[in-house]
Amino acid sequence: MTQPSDPLSHPPLVSGDGPTVLDGFRALLRGRRLAIPQEPVPDWVPATGMPPVPEPVAAQTGPPMRLRGAYLRLPAAFLLALIAQTGLERRGEPQIAWLLLYAAAAVLMAWAVWARDATWLVPGSSSAQGTPLAVRPTFLLAAFLLTVLTFLASSDNTFRTSTVVLWVGAMASGIVAFWEGELSPRRWLARAWGWLRTPSLHFRLGAWGLAVAGAVALTLLFRFAYLRSVPVEMVSDPAEKLLDVADLESGLTSIFFPRNTGREALQFYLAAATDALLGTGISFLTLKIGTALAGWVTLIFVYLFAREVAGRQAALLAFLLAGIAYWPNVISRIGLRFPLYPLFVAPAMYFLARGIRRRSRNDFLWCGLFIGLGLHGYSPTRVLPLVIAFGVLVFLLHREARGQRKAISSWLVAAALIALIALTPLLRVSIEMPDQLFFRVLTRIGETERELPGDPLQIFLSNTWNGLRMFGWDNGEVWVNSIPHRPALDWVTAALFHLGVVVVAVRYVQRRSWLDLFTLLSIPLLLLPSTMALAFPAENPAPNRAAGAIVPVFTLAAIPLAGMLDWIRRQWSSRLSRVVWALLAGMLLLIAVVLNYRLVFGEYATQFRRSAWNTGQMGEVIRSFAASTGSYRTAHVVAYPYWVDTRLVGIHAGDPLRDYAVWPSDLANFEGERQAQLFILNSQDQEGLETLRQLFASGTLIHYVPPEEGHDFLIYSVPARGPQEGSRGPGAVR
Repeated sequence: MTQPSDPLSHPPLVSGDGPTVLDGFRALLRGRRLAIPQEPVPDWVPATGMPPVPEPVAAQTGPPMRLRGAYLRLPAAFLLALIAQTGLERRGEPQIAWLLLYAAAAVLMAWAVWARDATWLVPGSSSAQGTPLAVRPTFLLAAFLLTVLTFLASSDNTFRTSTVVLWVGAMASGIVAFWEGELSPRRWLARAWGWLRTPSLHFRLGAWGLAVAGAVALTLLFRFAYLRSVPVEMVSDPAEKLLDVADLESGLTSIFFPRNTGREALQFYLAAATDALLGTGISFLTLKIGTALAGWVTLIFVYLFAREVAGRQAALLAFLLAGIAYWPNVISRIGLRFPLYPLFVAPAMYFLARGIRRRSRNDFLWCGLFIGLGLHGYSPTRVLPLVIAFGVLVFLLHREARGQRKAISSWLVAAALIALIALTPLLRVSIEMPDQLFFRVLTRIGETERELPGDPLQIFLSNTWNGLRMFGWDNGEVWVNSIPHRPALDWVTAALFHLGVVVVAVRYVQRRSWLDLFTLLSIPLLLLPSTMALAFPAENPAPNRAAGAIVPVFTLAAIPLAGMLDWIRRQWSSRLSRVVWALLAGMLLLIAVVLNYRLVFGEYATQFRRSAWNTGQMGEVIRSFAASTGSYRTAHVVAYPYWVDTRLVGIHAGDPLRDYAVWPSDLANFEGERQAQLFILNSQDQEGLETLRQLFASGTLIHYVPPEEGHDFLIYSVPARGPQEGSRGPGAVR
C-alpha cells in the first residue's frame, strides 16, 4: 500500500486555498511556473427569476492561468529602484538600505534582460562594405589653399569679411573633397526651385504623430515658459558676456574674447543675432533666448542618437525626459555658454553612430564638422575629439568591424581634417595668444593658479566617483546652475537611468554591440571637463562642465521605460491588463513632469531669487527715475563691500554701458549738481547715508523692502535745485 507523502518534507507550491505571496516568490526563485487554480463559478439567480447562467465550456477545459517570473521581474525591478532613489534623496537617513534595494533592482533587471522578458530594440548594422577613402584632388587642393588663407586672414584675433568667406569656402571644399557619391548641385537647385514654384507639405497625424507633437509642445514649454523671470536676476558672468556683445555690436568682431579669463566666440555672435532679429537689446533676455534655443535644438539630436541606440520609442522618451529635466533646463536658462557643450556633442555622437551603422563616410564628415564648430562654443567641448576617437576605437575592437577597419580608420582621418579646417581661426588665436586661450583650463588641471591639494591620481579618481554619483546623489554646490547637493535627475529619471545602465550592460554581454559599450563609457569621458578639476576638486561635480553627458544619460534613462512598454505588449494578452500597465507607465512620466516643473519653476527659481542680489529692482528704480525727474547720468549706486555688481544695475536699467558705482569718498563731487539726483545704498551703509544727509539736507530717504529677506536697500532722492540754493545743509563739515 502506498504511503502518503509527508507534507512538511515536500511543501506544495500552491496551497489548497490558492497561491500566497510567499508561494509566488518561491516559484520565482526556483524559475518554475506557479499554477493558479480556477475558482468555481457560483450559482447566480437574478432577481427576475431567470435561470442561472451555465458555465462556459472553455472555462472548464482551458489551461490554467500561470504566474510566471516574466510577470514579476521587470515591475519588481522598477518598484525597487524607485523606492531606493526616493530614499537616497532623503539623505539624512542611513543609505545602506536604499543601496541594497538598488542592488536587488539591478539583479532583477539583469535577470529580466537575460531572460528576454521584453524586446530591447537595437537597429541592425548595414551589411555593406565601407568604401576606402577617396578624394577629389581639385577640391582637396582648394580646401588646403583656402585653409591657409583663412589662417592668414585670422590675424589680430579678428573675424573679417574675407576671413569668413575663406573659412566657409575651406569647409565646403573639404567636405566636397571627401564626399562619397555624386554631387549634383544643379539637380538640387532644380528640385528646390520646383518646390518653391509649387510648395506643398503633407502631414499624416496618427497616434505616433500626436505623441511627437505632444512631446515637442511640452519641451518647448519647459524651455521657454517664464524665460524672463526664471531666473529673474543676473550674476556677474552675464555682465561680462553682455559687455562682449556690446563690443561686438560696436564693430569688434573677435575670434576669441579675452575678457573674464577668455571666452570662445559663438555665444556672442548668437546673442548679437538675437538682438538684431528680436530687438531685445543688451539684456539678460537676449542671452537667455539664445541659450534656451540651443538647449532645445540639442533635444533633436538626443532623439536621433537614442534612435540609433534603442529605436524610435526610446528616442521619443529620451527627447521628452531630457526636455523636461531640471538639469538641462537650468543650464539653458542661465544665459551662459553651458548648453553649447551638449549642442555639439549630440550631433557628433549621432553622426558617428549612424555613419558606422550605415557604413557612410559622409556621416563621418558631418561628425567632423560639428566637432570643429563646437570648439568655438564652450571650452569643455575640447574633450569631444577624444570621445569620438574613442568611439571609433571601441568599434574597431569588435568583431563587427572585421573587414571594415581600414575604411573606418580612413574616414576618421577625413573627419579630423574637416574638424581642423573648422577650427582654423581659433588655431591662429592659439598661436597669437596661447596664455589667454588655455588659461582657464590650465588653472583647473594644473598649478597655474594654486598648488594641487593632493596626489593628482587620487584627486582624479575621487572626482570621477563624485562625478558619476551626480545623477542620483549630489550635483555639486554651485547655486547659479543647480540646486546645491541634490541629484542632477529627479527620482523617477534617476531610477530609470540606473536601470538603463544595467539593461545596456547586460545587453552588451549578450550581443557585444560596440554602440552599447560606447554609450556606457562615453559618460565618464564626457564628465572629464568636470572631473579634471584637479586644482579645485570642490568645483566637481559641475553640471555645466558635465553637460555633454546629457546625451547618453537620457538615452539610457529612456531604454527601460521603452522596454516596459514592450513588456506590456509581450506578457499581457488581456486588453484590460495592458491598459492598467500602460497607465502605470504613463503615471511615471507624469510624475517626472510634475517633479521637474517644481524643481525648475519652484525650488530653483526661489533659491536663485533669494541668493542673487536684486539688481533688477535697482535697475527699475533708476529707469523710473530717468524717465521722470532725473536722468541716467545723475543716478548712482554707492559701493559697499560684498554687495551688488553695479554693472548689472545699468543693464537692468536700460543703460548697459554705464557702471553706476560711486565710492563713498567721491560723493562730495556731486555737491554742485543742480539736476535731481538718486543714490542707492546698502541698508547697512550708515556712513554713506550720513554723508549724503550732510551734503544734501533736502534729500528724501526711502527704505525699499522687497519680498526676499536681506535684499532691502535705501533710496536717497535729492530734488533739483535752483541756482541760488546752497549746496550744503546746516552743520555740514567742510
